[in-house]
Amino acid sequence: MSLMNVAKLVLETQSPMAITTGDRETSFDSALVRDINGLPIIPATAIAGVWGQLALQLPHDEKSYWFGSGEKSAVLSISNAVIHDQNNHPVVPFIAPEIIGNDSVLSVCALARPYHRERVSINDRGVAKDTGKFDQIVLPKGVRFSLTIHWENNSEFDHTALFALWNDRQMAFGSSTRNGLGQIKVIASEIKTFNLENTPEQAEQLQRYVFDRNVPTQSNTIALLAHNHTRLLASLPLQALDNWRCGSGSELIGSASDVTQEYNVAIKTYSEPSWIWKNHQAKWVSATPVLCGSSIKGILAHRVAYHYRKHAEIWAETMANDNHAAWSSKPTALHALFGYADETDHDASLAGMLMVDDCPLHYEHTVIRHHNCIDRFTGGVREGALFSEQLLYQPRFTINVWLKAQRESLDTHLYQALLDTLADLKNGLLPMGAGSGRGNSVVMADPTGQWQVDEQMLSVMNEGEA
Repeated sequence: MSLMNVAKLVLETQSPMAITTGDRETSFDSALVRDINGLPIIPATAIAGVWGQLALQLPHDEKSYWFGSGEKSAVLSISNAVIHDQNNHPVVPFIAPEIIGNDSVLSVCALARPYHRERVSINDRGVAKDTGKFDQIVLPKGVRFSLTIHWENNSEFDHTALFALWNDRQMAFGSSTRNGLGQIKVIASEIKTFNLENTPEQAEQLQRYVFDRNVPTQSNTIALLAHNHTRLLASLPLQALDNWRCGSGSELIGSASDVTQEYNVAIKTYSEPSWIWKNHQAKWVSATPVLCGSSIKGILAHRVAYHYRKHAEIWAETMANDNHAAWSSKPTALHALFGYADETDHDASLAGMLMVDDCPLHYEHTVIRHHNCIDRFTGGVREGALFSEQLLYQPRFTINVWLKAQRESLDTHLYQALLDTLADLKNGLLPMGAGSGRGNSVVMADPTGQWQVDEQMLSVMNEGEA
């Protein structure tokens, strides 16, 4: 061992992230992985697992060299990714509790529940399943992490193609990465080589460099590396036609001039807190409206199932004698796109090819709308049941849909059903948001944006040549 390469990466979460232990948290369905300080980390095993899976795109010999095999150990040595404090410094292994409590980033991340998303399972008809609600604890968007990677420089394999995989959309950590969670971005990187042959000074420099808390000073060189596996299927700029809302949030959105009669607002647009970084300082933003990727994917799945049945000529008349389970399940052909979780046989579960990002919302102002609650039996107004909701006026957002390339052919009916669904979205025939029964979530293609759908990618996959 004469030459040692050391890479330092600084990551920033681009969406909430949920790396869980598998255990349950009090009143919640999951608990985050934490270090000795009680702060969240990205375990080295998670990094190696995701990176190694993406490395299957490399030649077999090169993948085995970097990540090992049954006959030999891996060359790469990967550390846990440790969290940064409010001053953009990685935390040390042991830190005093009072330091954590006085830091705006660490104090939030040290909480048992930094933030959570309320989710619900839906059936093929787009309605909630019985006992299908669950809560998912997540880290807010904008958290920064640092990790160190080192390897011996004694191989014919160059590290360029390996590190280019960090630009892949699938380089994401935790659960629900296909539904928008766990997205990361390498914002700074640095790779240094140390000659350890007959140079004790270099060994000392290596040790100091590895344990130095300063983040890389140069810009992200990894972002400049070529990556030829383009997976963006569609970029869909949309605009609501009128007042619009998604989900159900806990905080009012907008400036004080937009918010009136706060005490009367019962239903609010879903929003999430996040950090933004400026001059290596973290700033907390309490309420940023967002359309969750899981919501988008559920809406798309429901409409794709409708169009698939249309093209496959699966009509209601032919299912008249089927049981409730058949009516409430999606066609098996959709498993390739949207995945499938088998509760009885884990090996039969399948990860879907389709991936959707969270969508930040851009709006001009908000609107407070008042409603009367209607008696379901008489159709009259219920006394004392007045309520109000806060809506966004004509917000704009862009949906990004990604597709994992693979060699399996795509069902012809499924291929056409997906294109029909995207066409419905463009033409204002597919509501995207909450309150569709009252007309709140009608959207159409934004005339100021460029609608992009890579139909060639689908057609190639349909021919089984991807």
